[in-house]
Amino acid sequence: MTAADDLRSKVETLPAAPGVYLMKDSRGRVIYVGKAAQLSHRVRSYFGPQDHLDPKTRTLVSRIEDVDWIVVPTDKDALLLEDQLIKEYKPRYNIRLNDDKRYPYLRLTTSEAFPRLDVVRRIADDGDEYYGPFTNARAMRLTLRTLTKILPVRTCELALPEETVPRPCLDYHIDRCCAPCVGYVDAAQYGAYVEQIRLLLRGRSRDLVDQLRSKMEEHSRELRFEEAAQLRDQIESVEKVIEGHRVVLRLGTDVDVLGLDREGRSACGVVLRIRDGKLVRSEDYLFHSRWEDSQTDFYSRFCTEVLQRSQQIPRTILLQMPWADALLWEELLRERHGRRVHLRVPQKGDRARLVETARTNARLKLREHLNRTKVRPVRVKDDEPGVRDLKERLDLPVAPQTIECFDMSHFQGGQRVGSLVFFSGGAPLKSRYRRFRIKNVEGIDDFAMMQECLERYYSRLRDEDQLPADLVMVDGGAGQLGVGTRTLQRYGFMETSIIGLAKREEEVYVPGRTETVRLPHTSEGLKLLQRVRDEAHRFAITYHRKLRHRETLHSLLDEIPGIGRSKRQHLLTHFGSADAVGRATKEELIRVPGIGPVDAQRILEFFLDRTERPS
Repeated sequence: MTAADDLRSKVETLPAAPGVYLMKDSRGRVIYVGKAAQLSHRVRSYFGPQDHLDPKTRTLVSRIEDVDWIVVPTDKDALLLEDQLIKEYKPRYNIRLNDDKRYPYLRLTTSEAFPRLDVVRRIADDGDEYYGPFTNARAMRLTLRTLTKILPVRTCELALPEETVPRPCLDYHIDRCCAPCVGYVDAAQYGAYVEQIRLLLRGRSRDLVDQLRSKMEEHSRELRFEEAAQLRDQIESVEKVIEGHRVVLRLGTDVDVLGLDREGRSACGVVLRIRDGKLVRSEDYLFHSRWEDSQTDFYSRFCTEVLQRSQQIPRTILLQMPWADALLWEELLRERHGRRVHLRVPQKGDRARLVETARTNARLKLREHLNRTKVRPVRVKDDEPGVRDLKERLDLPVAPQTIECFDMSHFQGGQRVGSLVFFSGGAPLKSRYRRFRIKNVEGIDDFAMMQECLERYYSRLRDEDQLPADLVMVDGGAGQLGVGTRTLQRYGFMETSIIGLAKREEEVYVPGRTETVRLPHTSEGLKLLQRVRDEAHRFAITYHRKLRHRETLHSLLDEIPGIGRSKRQHLLTHFGSADAVGRATKEELIRVPGIGPVDAQRILEFFLDRTERPS
């Protein structure tokens, strides 16, 4: 039985039950994880007619060598297991969170007699309270400092009350701890601080101010003015924090707002945390896909991440668009938190404007990220004339916003090199240029040299879970095009467009066409291809000349015994060429840094021996 027969047999035996399926490639690596209400129906849909499948799914199916699955009791269990397995395996065909580390949380250790605040990255079922996640670690640290400045709850790791110390630490002296470790406060007074911290962490700052003001007035009536003054200072500190929170909804309203924006293969989601009608925190999540997945796919992944990670969930969560898994998540959240949680898509009013605010922030965060990483995003609009012309004349499936081109160079079979140039939006993107020194091909064989370069480049793309450009171009005709097509297919890039451009008649070779395409000389598409091809040729020639120059300069000096790399470099820097070194006197040689009398004598004897040697 062949592997294909074995796979079909396995698919036919899938149960009609909820679960998670794992697609694997020829190496046994998990390349996609999905969930299904009925495993048999969902998985079979991949192996039926391919017409209805998008390019991403067709490429995925072509690489599937095995399928595994896990049956679970309910659809909700499948939802949670899918998220867990995506984080574990990081499949190349699933949308990924860019920074898939564990985000920090603030933990209030209410399981201890004297609870403390600390920072953790793992949540445990230990009775403690967790607040977060904080996608911005700096903002989380600032929150921690602000809380301990207002309410002096300890942050140390002492096991109180069993473990004590003879004197308080520095935090007590700078008013950031009330020192329960030395008995300066009792359990009841410390418990009051903890309750107040809890109110602040839950966004109930208005309730905290009311409590503190009532307590301050009580102390004033009892003539306990020093304690009343301390409460007055605490109220002022809390009110300063409140002033930084903009009121966006009616007081008393708690909601989370989830907005996302996408550009090409990247997306950013923003969560606005609104408590008591005030915006208290914003979180952002960056996502990446190897494919240009839809806004809906990115948004589904974003919502799953947020709801899975969030510990303090309000009764209402505002969504940007309808979400297929919304009802399942409402049930999950009700089981997790013991109350109803509504996922809603507002259509008008303040809540709709808040969703648009979240989306606007996501757009700005995404652009900031793309600019910071200095990677030009793939533009959705094919507004560059050459790009638009190529799409129409070559009947390409997508506008070739990105083009990569390979070229070979050699001189009488020596110093064989290859080059790759990368264009984005019709302009060179030099950070993506690559050079290749041919290692495994003997003599002059353009096809074999092209294959070596393509093999090295696309195997690396596959291993690093990256995609080729929208259009791959090889410098040459049908032979080079055949090498390129086979290499792309070998590494799973079946949907990538590839062409060959022959220099003599500027003919374009397209896979599957018996005749070449001749673009008009006035065509913007041809001009773009020529620019890309000429740049690849220039880059290859430059690298080739550099290697030849280096070989010429270093060949003679490499043969001098006792003259290593550093000394050779000093000699070439000082004299400019190996010939000039051979004409130098001993005194001139000694003036070169690192060259002593013994070295100078060796150099003189070496060149003298060369002149006396019979030709």
